[in-house]
Amino acid sequence: MVLGAVDNVFVYPTLDIKQLQNAIGRTISLWPIVVGRLCIIDNEHYSIELSDNPIPFTYVENDELERWPILPVAIDDRTILQPFVDSVPSEPTRDDPLVRFKVTRLVRSNEYVLGVSFYHMLGDADSYIHFLSDLSRFYQGLEPLSPKLSFERHLWIKKDAFRAIDSSLMPLLQPLQDARPRDIIIAKVVEEHTTTDPVQISFSSEQLTKLHSLAGQEIENITLQDALTAYIIVTLNKYVLVSDNEHIRRTNTIINYRDISDTLAPRGQVDNSIMFMLSGDFDNPLSLQSVAKTIRASINKARNEEFLERWLITIDLMMRKIHKEGKAWNFASYPNEIWFNSNLKYDWASKVDLGMKDQCRFHTVGVSKLKCRVFPLNPIQDVDGNWTRDHGGAEVSFRIPEEDCKNKFIAAWNNDVKENFMNFKILE
Repeated sequence: MVLGAVDNVFVYPTLDIKQLQNAIGRTISLWPIVVGRLCIIDNEHYSIELSDNPIPFTYVENDELERWPILPVAIDDRTILQPFVDSVPSEPTRDDPLVRFKVTRLVRSNEYVLGVSFYHMLGDADSYIHFLSDLSRFYQGLEPLSPKLSFERHLWIKKDAFRAIDSSLMPLLQPLQDARPRDIIIAKVVEEHTTTDPVQISFSSEQLTKLHSLAGQEIENITLQDALTAYIIVTLNKYVLVSDNEHIRRTNTIINYRDISDTLAPRGQVDNSIMFMLSGDFDNPLSLQSVAKTIRASINKARNEEFLERWLITIDLMMRKIHKEGKAWNFASYPNEIWFNSNLKYDWASKVDLGMKDQCRFHTVGVSKLKCRVFPLNPIQDVDGNWTRDHGGAEVSFRIPEEDCKNKFIAAWNNDVKENFMNFKILE
């Protein structure tokens, strides 16, 4: 089961509260699932019971902040955003709404902060941004964009009960094999948080284009994200995790598998149509091209329909067993591995701008050890009050062991930017 809420914040130079409330009303008329309530059956199965219950909407004013500060997209300190979001409980009861809205007006700057809490059981980032995009368009008097919404759930356990766990997939699923009681897993994650430091770095569109070309964009359909992932890994291996037994040799990539097969998850599916895919070992963990090619091969494999169906059935059976035993899969870090969860194609600041082009700033919470989160850059305002945005740029956030490791990584990144990544051209 997917537990917890995703708390996001959007900051605007102005906002019409009545217009926003009307837009929310029109949006939930298309999204009956978000006004539902969670029902847990036999501590194993769940359903979302549709209802006419309201969604909480709170309005407050803040006269303490001078203006909204310049912050990373992914914020490490959860307490920074906490006053601006009315969070859904991590394990809601049958009486708890699954979506909550909160608007805070910053009195001194007359800016508005929209906090939205969206329970993860409703859907993943693709579903969440689709919901908020519809809201943004209704606010502007526009109709929602395609694709058409689908709220059906694929009941793997009924359709495929005769299928067994595919043992050939076990090397890819170590976190599930290492399931432990939830409190033990959470304690490990908390320990990792206290022994690491956050890293947040930004890349311009020009810099990403350069990395893309150095990683071999013409080879095997390597993407911009593949190149960025490879750069982070190779830089860590060259300057931080420098010994052979410390090198990052594999990456786990979070993948949206919609539109691969309509029987598995069509476009517009509102649910958690995501998987994690472990790559093979890199032939050369210090080569940008080698790492990028290995990552792309693993993603291509994950998007094979036959492989995906076997993976989903196996995951479904394993997760049900883990939950029945009162355990959680091990989402702590693993030696020689790094995770990437990219929202590079999900432009939250544009999709939810309420018509205020390049003026909406987006923030979310959560940064973990060697689990990289990638987002498009936020717009920035100059001293004259003009807004600009590099639409092709990206921000990467993760936590890294010890302050000395962080300093080494930042120094290497700064040097690469200064030299336009020529070091990689020489090595390749």
